[in-house]
Amino acid sequence: MILAGGKGLRLWPVSREAMPKPYVRTANVDDTLLQATLRRVSALGSGGPTYVVCNHEHGFLVSGQASASASGAVRLVLEPDGRNTAPAICAAALILEAASGDDEPMLVLPADHAIRNVKAFAEAVRSGADLARQGYLVTFAVKPSFPATGYGYLRIGKAIDAGAMQFEIEAFVEKPDAAVAIAFLASGNYAWNSGMFVFRPSVLLQAFERYQPDILQACRDAVGAEPSTTPLKLERAAFARAPSISIDYAIMEKARNVATVVAEFGWSDVGDWNAVWNIAARDAKGNAVFGNAEVLESSGSFVHSDGPLLVGIGLQDMIAVATRDAVIVAPQHCAQDVKRAVEHLKSQQRPEALGGKQVMKPWGSFEQLHAGPGFQVKVLTVLPGAMLSLQRHKFRAEHWVCISGEGIAVCAEKRIPVAIGTGVVVPAGTIHRLENHGLEILRILEVQIGSYTGEDDIERLEDVYGRV
Repeated sequence: MILAGGKGLRLWPVSREAMPKPYVRTANVDDTLLQATLRRVSALGSGGPTYVVCNHEHGFLVSGQASASASGAVRLVLEPDGRNTAPAICAAALILEAASGDDEPMLVLPADHAIRNVKAFAEAVRSGADLARQGYLVTFAVKPSFPATGYGYLRIGKAIDAGAMQFEIEAFVEKPDAAVAIAFLASGNYAWNSGMFVFRPSVLLQAFERYQPDILQACRDAVGAEPSTTPLKLERAAFARAPSISIDYAIMEKARNVATVVAEFGWSDVGDWNAVWNIAARDAKGNAVFGNAEVLESSGSFVHSDGPLLVGIGLQDMIAVATRDAVIVAPQHCAQDVKRAVEHLKSQQRPEALGGKQVMKPWGSFEQLHAGPGFQVKVLTVLPGAMLSLQRHKFRAEHWVCISGEGIAVCAEKRIPVAIGTGVVVPAGTIHRLENHGLEILRILEVQIGSYTGEDDIERLEDVYGRV
């Protein structure tokens, strides 16, 4: 069960609410974090189906990325709104309880973590599953390699099976300050809390019944009578009744049958740009430089651009990240404060806080090139076999010019073939859509003119993606 509901605001401006952390690539890797997680699950070998819990608006991203990664089919569980990890995992356990009669352990993984040693990870999973079959609620602990202040810790108790690195947990510890983290590392009795779990569904649900009955009931109502439906859309009103709380606070810190597997498999939660720098390839001076970027006379810095050329001179232990519409620069030790910066941007109603110039859609994407009073210019990318919703706008007219590919423009009662250079005018109030029935990507330059050009000026009449 893969949890893909996080926002990852500390990785702004690459990760944003419209394109959260699980679905982005960091440090020039080929896979997104979700795709890498799916590949790790596939590498574990035999097991049950793979479920992904995500926001209902991101289901198409999950399906598309799963298909692109060739990691096999996934089953979607769509949250109407995020309620933190406890309700998501509770709903997952209810679904698995209904889907399988064998009560085999369920493995719960965040979609936005990085793991370098997949073989060691698989060994830890097997050890954790053995503990889960004995009735334990199991979390995976990671031997700390540096005094991290951005991770929660576990105080390791007595051994259950030292050879299998199985231990009881004495305490869950919140993120420490630097001095405490150094002391934790020196003691050897503490490990990072990875946020990955394995337990039998029945054992977990018994814990919810004892410690969080309100969450259990809300999730039962949200899952409904047809838990095998794919995708499963959790019922909004019922799910909203579940308190928003993490699985650690809700269950793990209260239960007595908790245990951990302590492992070393090159783990990172990729929680901020400093964490990305820690796992990235670096030059002799400790710089990690990716994309359209260069550094001179710099050391210990992370510099990344998927937008304009970004050049750093004389940087020491700095973060500099640029996209097409935003740049952030900060000392490495302020990496955790990026989230606070995003909250400030939200308070100022800056659109960059939520989304970028490129917006992914089930049919492809659009990118804003320019906007001003009464107009907006975009490039629409329509994937092969895809089509936009049949729609109309109240406040704007649109002028389309095909710049690559071929397709069909539906405008009022007409179906107009479009190819490179074809222009189509769509007056305000006219029913229209674009269709791509070919094998190549269709790209359309769209000029919007009107008193209002916001995305909410769309009245959908038909939609193959269920958005009506």
